Amino acid sequence: MKRTGAKTARSRSNVSAIGPKGAPSIADLRRIARSIVTATSVNDEKRMLSLYADAVESEEPGQAPRFGIESIKKKFEQWGQMVSNQTWHARNLWVDGQTVLIEWEAQLTMRPNGKKLLLKEVAIHEIRNGKIVRERFYYDPAPFGG
Repeated sequence: MKRTGAKTARSRSNVSAIGPKGAPSIADLRRIARSIVTATSVNDEKRMLSLYADAVESEEPGQAPRFGIESIKKKFEQWGQMVSNQTWHARNLWVDGQTVLIEWEAQLTMRPNGKKLLLKEVAIHEIRNGKIVRERFYYDPAPFGG
């Protein structure tokens, strides 16, 4: 029985490696996931922007979806105006198919009052051709006034 299970696991692995056009291999997906975590953890906006496709779609709670790399740059600018200090920690990280899922905890200091917040968030990133093409974030927007 164990031998059959091993064959099944190998078969699944091969299928995901040759998935739909533009789909990353699991190794590439893990590399991209580590890049997302590193860029976020060290607040490297330039590195983070390099991970996005030009036609990216981004969704956040209580906001209209954003489309295109310029909208991501604007979102980063607005975030910088709202948050004076941030420390991110990836609690969990999963990769499968064409998707990276990260469970985050962030310690934030808000502008202009210096209020400290703990943000718990789940981020889902869809990857095609080595770039983030769609992302969705799930968190409670109430502490941000949303």
